[in-house]
Amino acid sequence: LTDLPGELLELILCCDVLGAADIGRVSCTCRRLREACQPRGKVWRERFRLRWPSLLKYYSHTDSVSWLEEYKARHNAGLEAQRIVASFSKRFFSEHVPCDGFSDIETLGCPSHFFEDELMCILNMEGR
Repeated sequence: LTDLPGELLELILCCDVLGAADIGRVSCTCRRLREACQPRGKVWRERFRLRWPSLLKYYSHTDSVSWLEEYKARHNAGLEAQRIVASFSKRFFSEHVPCDGFSDIETLGCPSHFFEDELMCILNMEGR
């Protein structure tokens, strides 16, 4: 892999059959592959686009974005949203919803569109 031209290597790493964990593992193998998988580069942007295509509208092509950090933040927001939604039935299985019942959502510390996107994913899951 390291002997391939950069453009071809980038195309291979952007392939949709590879996941984020695969890219992380590849980037740990050597300096050349780590540079090909740089956080602000095309490979992590493509991972982000493939996983959450509807979120790209929040970014400008001129922005200098660490796509690896955005990927991690969105992934973590999704895990937190799933945890919060799973706790709803226990907390709100009554006629009265407490005033501070949604305070954990308000203090997530991630962009609100990440949480909204995960809620839409949960709502659109089969069997829900």
